Amino acid sequence: MINGGRLDETFVDALRDPAEVFTYGGMIAHVLTFAAHNRTLVVLALKKAGLDDLGWGDPMKWVAEPTAV
Repeated sequence: MINGGRLDETFVDALRDPAEVFTYGGMIAHVLTFAAHNRTLVVLALKKAGLDDLGWGDPMKWVAEPTAV
């Protein structure tokens, strides 16, 4: 999609009322920006509540850790 220069292509979100048109690039930017912003807000709220060992809540660290069985 990026290599093909297609980020400005649009799609219709018909689940909204009324339906809205978005670009793929805009949607990707929205998801990345708001996910990071909301994760930061949650980590700061948890830190304020006394859980201070989360760092910045980077999910890459959690995914890389082995799970306990």
